[in-house]
Amino acid sequence: MIGDSVEILKTDSAEAEANQIRIQLLSKLTFQSNQDFITYIKGFLVQRKFVTHGQMIDLEYYGTKLRIQIMDIFAEYKSDIYQVKQGTKIIHSVDVSSSSIKEVKATKTSYESIGGLSKQIQVVREMIETPLKNPELFTKYGLKPPRGLLLFGPPGTGKTLIARAAAEEAGAYSIIVNGPEIISKFYGETEQKLRDIFEEAAARAPTIIFIDEIDSLCSKRDEAPSELEKRIVTTLLTLMDGTKTEHNRVVVIGATNRPNALDEALRRPGRFDREVEIGIPNSESRFSIFKTIMSKIPYSLTDRELEQLAQKSHGYVGADIAAVCREAGLRCIKRCNAMSVNNLAVNLQDMKEAMSEIRPSAMREIMLEVPKVYWSDIGGQADIKQRLKESVEWPLQHPEAFERLGIRPPKGVLLFGPPGCSKTLMAKALATEAGSNFIAVKGPELLSKWVGESEKAVHEVFRKARAASPSIVFFDEIDALTVKRGSSGDGGTSVADRVLSQLLNELDGIEPLVNVTVVAATNRPDIIDNALLRPGRIDRILYVGPPDYASRKEIFKIQLKKMACDEDVDIEEIATKVSSEGCSGAEAVAICQEAALIAMEENVYIDSIKMRHFKKALDTFTRRITPEMLKFYADYQEQSGLQSV
Repeated sequence: MIGDSVEILKTDSAEAEANQIRIQLLSKLTFQSNQDFITYIKGFLVQRKFVTHGQMIDLEYYGTKLRIQIMDIFAEYKSDIYQVKQGTKIIHSVDVSSSSIKEVKATKTSYESIGGLSKQIQVVREMIETPLKNPELFTKYGLKPPRGLLLFGPPGTGKTLIARAAAEEAGAYSIIVNGPEIISKFYGETEQKLRDIFEEAAARAPTIIFIDEIDSLCSKRDEAPSELEKRIVTTLLTLMDGTKTEHNRVVVIGATNRPNALDEALRRPGRFDREVEIGIPNSESRFSIFKTIMSKIPYSLTDRELEQLAQKSHGYVGADIAAVCREAGLRCIKRCNAMSVNNLAVNLQDMKEAMSEIRPSAMREIMLEVPKVYWSDIGGQADIKQRLKESVEWPLQHPEAFERLGIRPPKGVLLFGPPGCSKTLMAKALATEAGSNFIAVKGPELLSKWVGESEKAVHEVFRKARAASPSIVFFDEIDALTVKRGSSGDGGTSVADRVLSQLLNELDGIEPLVNVTVVAATNRPDIIDNALLRPGRIDRILYVGPPDYASRKEIFKIQLKKMACDEDVDIEEIATKVSSEGCSGAEAVAICQEAALIAMEENVYIDSIKMRHFKKALDTFTRRITPEMLKFYADYQEQSGLQSV
């Protein structure tokens, strides 16, 4: 520019014809078409004839003054000066700050800094390091080096971390492409961006191209909403399968949490040669992640305490565990500030409080705040409690016993009986005592008027349950979903029939149901399809009837502990006066509530509830569970041959 100092040197070398020139735009510019810009630059450089490495050139583009720099020049031989001709290819190296392409220059990520993914890392190393470091081995044996690797799994499991570590360990240049950000509204610009990325990767080989959220770029062409998606898929297939990529040491890593949404042509060998699942970590992997992250934080926890945290953190992915450690560190800092101490370390209490704040990613969309209900909160029903413990708690606490005896844990439990007999309460206590994630599903909520949506909802529930295992899926009012097939009477396949088929497939289909227990509750077992009630799907069927005298006495004792009662209140007399049959647990609680209201009617400032209030409540008590209702359940068990098993 005018006013700059210029040094002129004489060169003895002959000019070489440039095959390819990579330029970088140093000025800020918003342009509609990258291809138009490159065409303009090429014409400008051809007119200038000669360029050199690092040269900065000022020009005017549609009234805007710009400065570009010659970053790289590729030719048959080296020279100090290169000639630009019509056959010279121009590559525009897009400015990092304004692009979806991000260069990872000084990353310090290594495989050692990733915990819990040792098996997956081994596969990645085999697929990436050898082709990038020693491509001549493939040439020697007449093999084509792998071109692509697909990492799939839920968000936060470490897919991007593995890609960065792979680039660092292989000593490769890394280009990160965020799928949704590269899409442009202008015709042909998205495809050109992809071509620019692959050209830059070839120029800077060895290179790893990491395409995050690749499903947003390469969805199935037969389901594509517009021609743009089809053109993007075709362009990427051409770039990955082109002859120029065979020997230039470029590997593409794709990441997605929806692998089945990708176009089938992309998943064949020769494009994405291997698919590696980065799934929800198990207890052992979570312990490794805790150890890796906590190694950078001052802490006072023992390995045994970290193991306990790993066992309790069902459904947590690596990002969740990192968030837990970060939250624990913040709590430690607050404690240090309050105590004016500088050398405190993260302790077990910090970690427990942090875990109570951070929910697992796999459960955020459907996780409920389940009240902490324990077996001691439920009066009576000792036999039902024991059978539920055997079905759910034992497989988690004593898995070696099941393996030693060669049996599998029950997949499902059905609780049936009159309303108000603690079926739902038992399911909540089961989840609390077993330490499992709890997913509550109300049958009618899954039904949709749109074809296929109800089945998708059922599949999504079980997908989440598998991801967050060990987990309990509780279906309340399951009879709304599992009525006997053909009962609709319309001669076709109803929504309920399709939902039932999907539920049967989830329980006993090809994909195994590991560490997921289905607990279902119903008042109408007679309308449930028999296919659901066979062993292998619903293994245990338990009748939860009205409590007997001992159970009623225990229910009243638990309830009256929470209330201000006078000394004259006689629990045995109350339990005796209640009808021996037909009083559910919910009705026993209702009697206590009614007695309290009667006491308040007498005197709103009364200190305690007296026996006379309970007697008056018992006089007005109406039994909700009728003898006819109990006869219905007895007849059903006799006719169906189903007993509490």
